[in-house]
Amino acid sequence: MSLGGFQSGFHAGKVPRAEGKWASFLICSHGCAEIIQLISHVSGEVEFELCRIEAERMGRVLLEAARSK
Repeated sequence: MSLGGFQSGFHAGKVPRAEGKWASFLICSHGCAEIIQLISHVSGEVEFELCRIEAERMGRVLLEAARSK
C-alpha cells in the first residue's frame, strides 16, 4: 500500500512484515505485523524499512528537528 511521497524522491508504503526486503534485519522487538518502507522513485527499490512504532518515533524526531530554531 503506497502512503504518499516526498520531493526528495521517495514514497512510503506499508507491507506485511513477512514481505519486507530486510525483515530479518528489522530493528523491532514490538512484534509489529506490518512495516513501513521508503522506496526510491528512481530505482523502485526499497531503501529503508522500519516498524510502525519506530516510524512514529522517527516522525516525531524529524518534526522536532524541523521546528527547532
